[in-house]
Amino acid sequence: MSMNINSSAQRFAAEGPTLAKLAWRRADVEADESWRIPITPEVLDEYQAFLAGAGDPAALIETAERADLHLPHLAHLAERLREKLFGRFGFALLTGLDERGFSEQELRLFYVLTSLHLGELLTPYNRTHDVYDRGYDYRSSDVSVSKTRVRAPFHTDSTSKRVFPNVFGLLCVRPAKEGGRNLLVSACQVYRQLAEQSPEHLPSLFKDHYRNTVTPGDEETPIRDNAYPIFTWDVFAAGPTLRYLRHWIETAYAKVGESVDARDAAAFDRLDAVMEDEENVFGLDLAAGEAIFINNAVVAHNRTEFTDHPEPGRHRLLVRAWLRVPDGL
Repeated sequence: MSMNINSSAQRFAAEGPTLAKLAWRRADVEADESWRIPITPEVLDEYQAFLAGAGDPAALIETAERADLHLPHLAHLAERLREKLFGRFGFALLTGLDERGFSEQELRLFYVLTSLHLGELLTPYNRTHDVYDRGYDYRSSDVSVSKTRVRAPFHTDSTSKRVFPNVFGLLCVRPAKEGGRNLLVSACQVYRQLAEQSPEHLPSLFKDHYRNTVTPGDEETPIRDNAYPIFTWDVFAAGPTLRYLRHWIETAYAKVGESVDARDAAAFDRLDAVMEDEENVFGLDLAAGEAIFINNAVVAHNRTEFTDHPEPGRHRLLVRAWLRVPDGL
């Protein structure tokens, strides 16, 4: 993949109206809940009728294909989702799936079918990946944040140069006893704030940086070959894209025996500070049966630390899917 760093920097500088359209702060999201999409009775009725003749939901989660499905109401719902994903806020929350008493496997299947109507399911972690605390700490071992309960830093999904989900989803099967709140921030707002307040840091964000090879399938990829900028335009997705998780950058540099340049570290500090600006951060708690889909190019996310219920089978469980969704509407 050839990356014209100067071209991306020039596009960001020249595309003020596009960035302004996609930029938001917490107050904007709180004032306009168009990102919240209730699942209509027609969609639920259609899905229940599908289940009646579909067979084992667990098997269909792994085998269902879009071409074999005739679910027009769900297809319409997916189009509404796509409009939100590539619209101003870059995310959408599906609500109302808990109204019919679906089993866990039936919830998972609905989520997979919705994902198939949106685009292609990417499978480095299989079609879906269970997000729960496995007792790890990503800060001391090469495991993804999804396998821990500690507070996550703001980031976008995937460290891989070859695999980039431009959309990902999270289905909540069980919330935590306490914590685990999802935090979102607009990458375009972050860029605009940096350009206005700290333009001296932008060159560091448009240069290549090593990324640790923790995405399944990248085990044999040399870290020096897994390098790309934090901000790009028309490279990994159409238009502006943020790709960032500082920890995996710093561990990658350490593995190749190098240190992050002091100027780059200062740029990362400033980037982190803008993403943590409380005026920029929108928080959202997922209830059981709710699913959020996020444009991974223009929205960075985070999660607060959480505490699980002590009873077996009540631990916090989310189901993640990585998607490649056509960019155009």
